[in-house]
Order: sequence, then structure tokens, then C-alpha cells
Amino acid sequence: MLTELSWGRYIYDVSNSKKGSGWFINRELSWLAFNHRVLQEASSPVNPVIERIRFLGIFSNNLDEFFRVRVANLQRVALVGNKATTTLGFDVKETLAEVSDRVVDLQAEYNVAFERAVADLAKNNIRFVNELELDEDQRAFSANYFKMKIRTHLVPIMIGQGGSFPDLLDGSLYLSVGLVLNKKGKHKTEYAILEVPRHLPRFLVLPSDGSEQVVAFIEDIIRLELPRIFGLFQPEEVVAFAIKVTRDAEIDMDDDLSRSLMEKMRRGVARRKQGDFVRFLYDTEMPKGMLKMLKRNLSLEESENVIPGSRYHNKKDLMDFPNLGRKDLMFARLDPLAHPHLLGKSSLLDQIGKRDILLHYPYHQFGQIVDILREAAIDPTVQSIKINLYRLAQNSQIINALMNASRNGKAVHVVIELSARFDEKHNIKVSNNLQQAGATVEFGVRGLKVHSKLFLITRQINRKIQRIAHVGTGNFHEEKAKVFCDFAFLTSNAQITSEVDRLFQFFSNNYERPVFRSLIVSPFGTRRTFSKLIQREMEHARAGKPARVLLKLNNLVDADMIRKLYAASGAGVRIDLIVRGICSLVPGVKGMSENIQVRSVIGRYLDHARIAVFANDGNPDYYLSSADWMTRNLDRRV
Repeated sequence: MLTELSWGRYIYDVSNSKKGSGWFINRELSWLAFNHRVLQEASSPVNPVIERIRFLGIFSNNLDEFFRVRVANLQRVALVGNKATTTLGFDVKETLAEVSDRVVDLQAEYNVAFERAVADLAKNNIRFVNELELDEDQRAFSANYFKMKIRTHLVPIMIGQGGSFPDLLDGSLYLSVGLVLNKKGKHKTEYAILEVPRHLPRFLVLPSDGSEQVVAFIEDIIRLELPRIFGLFQPEEVVAFAIKVTRDAEIDMDDDLSRSLMEKMRRGVARRKQGDFVRFLYDTEMPKGMLKMLKRNLSLEESENVIPGSRYHNKKDLMDFPNLGRKDLMFARLDPLAHPHLLGKSSLLDQIGKRDILLHYPYHQFGQIVDILREAAIDPTVQSIKINLYRLAQNSQIINALMNASRNGKAVHVVIELSARFDEKHNIKVSNNLQQAGATVEFGVRGLKVHSKLFLITRQINRKIQRIAHVGTGNFHEEKAKVFCDFAFLTSNAQITSEVDRLFQFFSNNYERPVFRSLIVSPFGTRRTFSKLIQREMEHARAGKPARVLLKLNNLVDADMIRKLYAASGAGVRIDLIVRGICSLVPGVKGMSENIQVRSVIGRYLDHARIAVFANDGNPDYYLSSADWMTRNLDRRV
């Protein structure tokens, strides 16, 4: 859905701040506004109801990551002192308080959207039930499922029986259990904690009479069995309420020089599970005594991020809500197309050697990229394959093709980013597999994240060297390519491929600063080049020539680039921005940004490609990019 952004109270004047001049939108509140737009998709009757359920899962997953990363970072900064500010000049403690208030509002709106979606499912003969609503057959089915699938994975932890309070894992769902016991005529409540198994499906489809489909949350199946789980205590009553914690996702890398980067990363990932709390979510129906007990044991009394919720947490699992065979309640299937120049029995590499090819996912088949690497793995003319990797599918065909190439005697050189957030563990595993297959594996450049999406295939044909390059906006990830809108540019252009090769040389020998003419590479020239291109449009506007800048980004945060866009607007340049996520620029302010229009695209697919277009007096320049206009992308990533 294409919408103009409504900023409301998220606009702030920080002209007197240390970071200086102009108007900006608070980054964190802008992100929450973005996630609110995702929530609006979950409420939109335009979307089929099962897709609305899945949008609710996306919203929840987004919010989890926001707390793990952004809120955690703000809490660390707040420890510096009372006057700590963000890079755009906003008071950190005030921002944390506003975030907390806004999240409570969003949580309430989310609960309403969930109840509406559940009601609409019921209208379509799909009914959610809890443990009290099961008929006799469903209870028997649930009891058997519990016995066969769930029971062996449950580890009840009693509170106050000599042991310490359990370490609650980030992202796990727990039941806080209250046992009402009768001891010598006096009632006493004992407490226990029970983790809901993470590896089991969250939703259980129950038997029904055929007129409807019945679905239950797995924790309700556990609730049904609580009297038997705690039968030892002979409780008069057993109650259970869902809780969830979110922890700081920052990885603490030790300074032990004797350890390799991979070992440091492995240890850091393991420690992440015990990061500081940044959010505690609980059921509003929870008794006050139970909530007090939990807050005391978790030292949460002073926390601003104790957030009331509904009966069910961890609703990110709604992203995997079963389709139940109801195609009428989902988006119509759209099969990706094969690019016509990558069809047939002829060599794919030969086809790219004849012409440049642009793929657009998910409308084109990502599998053709896999096919190119598979062909390169067995093509006798191929000497080497170089590739840099950031995020990968769990069972990556890309990795299989690279391992096959190495086993076939090709020189396979892989630059893999170990610190791709939340993918560190998988990337460590992939690195080991590649090394065992004989590939050369490097871990990027110290102090920089390698975020580019490149590969380079070198061939020798009739004693001549030919290079084939891939320059993309998205990861080499088969599953993400089904839902992320991204571009992949394939070329044998000598200038471009030589510069891609130069960049791979920099990854291995980064003591010398490379020079590029066709590529714009962070951190060497992206900020400078785009600033010059904006300046050129300003000069055209002042000369009375048509002047326009079109940017499509995931996030626009960098203060200097925002000020540059404000200056261009003041010079008369028309600026159209399509920003999916965070936008700290304020559009439409007279005397500052009246020539700037901002829109956001939220919908079935995740708009991920970054595009920049500069009118250049009728001879426009077009750029594809893997970098947003954020300080880290411009200055600290490749």
C-alpha cells in the first residue's frame, strides 16, 4: 500500500541542540510509526484475513527486534548521564519514556486488530479455541498430542524451593503458573515457571465436525494438562499466565588476542542469551501478587518497559500461521518469471557475456542466480568464483553450489560477514562448511561490516579473460527473495567487473584505499558522490533547468544528507522520497522542505531495494544500492 506519511507529534525542532541545525524526526518514534503502518495492513479489509494474521506476526517480530537493538542501545547510552542525547540531538531518557508510552498504545491497538482478525476467521469457519472450549474428542486429541509431542520437553521450575529464579531466554514464551494449595486448612499460593517448547509448531489444528476448522495455541494445550503436571502438590486450583522477556542483542566481544574472530563471535552469541532485560511483557489478567513476584525476581520494579499485553505473547509466530488449505483467504499465488535471456539450453554465462541483465525479485526467479553458480561450478572455462555473503537461507543452495565449485577445482573465495545481526551463528556454521570443502573464507575488514551483494566469476576463453559480475541490492537468500523486492544486475562490462575485482582485492589486502569510477563504494565515496550529485541538481535548478532527485530507501537518518536535501529543496529541486522505514526528514515545511514529498510502501512484499535517480538536465543517472542513508551505511560499511 502506498501512503503519504502522517507525522503528527513525531516532529521536533532541535535547532538549538549540540548536533545542530534544522528539523528532524526522532528516529525511534519514526520507526514506531513505520511499524504502525504494518499494523494498519493487519487491520485493512483489503487484505485477506489469513494475510492479516501474518501481518500481525510481522508487527510483533519487528517490535521484538526494535527492543533488542534500538531500545537496548538507548538504555546503554542513558547510563552515560542525565544529558545523554542521540545523534540527532534528542534527549535519550525522554525518548525512552516516549517509546514506552507509544508502545503501550500500539499494544492496545494490536490487541484490537488481533481480536477483529480472529472474529473474521470465525466468519470464514476458522475458529480459535482455548483449553476451556474443547469438546470431548478435542480434549482426547489434545491429551494424546501432549503426551506424544510436548510432555518430554517441559521442565517445570518451582520458585522459592531453594533454587535460583531461572534465566528467562530472549524470545522464549513462558507460562507463569500459580498453584493454590491447601495446607492444614490454610490456602497458600506457590509459583512455577514453565517454558513453552520453541521447536514445536505454535498452532495445533484440532479435529472438528467438518463444518469448521478449529485451531488452538500450543500453550493452551499445556494449560489443559497443568493439574497433571503439578499433581504431586494436589493443587485446588492451577492458573497460568503468559510472560515474555526481550534482552539486549548487542554482542560483547572479548579482547582475548589468543582467540580467533570466529571463536570470539561464537562466545559472544552464546552470551547474548543472558543480555540485559529491555522489555517484560505480561498478561493483564495476571494476579497482582504473581506480577509482584515476577518483577521482584527479575528486578523490574523501576523499569519503564514493563508492558501489559493480552493472553497470548510471542505473536511473531503468527507469521507462520497455517494456510489450512484456504487459498480464498490468502493472497493469490504469483509465480516468479524466468528471465527470457536466462532460459534454454545455452550457457547462462555466455548469455550474460552478450548483454547486461537486470533481475527484479520476487517477480523474477532467484533460482536463476543459483543456476548461474551451479553452471560456474562445472564450466571448464571458469577459473575462480568470488562472492561476499551477509544473510543466507538455512539450507542454502548458494552454499551448495560454492562447495561444489571448490570440489571441482575452482578457486572459490568467500567473504562472509560474521557479525550480520541474528545470523552470526548460522554464518559461523556456513564458514566451517565452506572451509571443509576447500574454499578460502575471509571475514571482511576490521572495523567495517561488509554489506555489499557481489559475486565475480572469472573465465578464460580462447586465452582471453572474461569476468561476470553480480551487483545486487538484496542478500543471496532463496527464501527472502520470495518476499523481498530487490534488484540484481548481471554484467560482463570490463570497467564494472574490474572494479568489483578491485573491491574483492581490498577485502583481502585492505591497507591500500581503492579507487572506483563506475561503482560508488562506502565508506570511500558514497557520501561525497551523492552530495555532488545533489549539488549538480541545485545548480540546474538555479539555472532554470529541470531538476529532480528520486530516492527509494529503507531508512533515511543521516543528518548531513538530510540537510543537503533541505538545501536542494530551497534551491528549487523537486525531491521525491520513497522511504519504507525510518525517515528523520520532515517534508513539506515552507522555507525548508516544501519541495520534498515522502511516501512509504508497505504491502504484500517487503520493499528492500535502494534506488537513486538524478535528473541531470534530461540525461538522468540511475543507481542501485545496498546502502541506506544512515551514518553507519555511509561511513562504517562496505
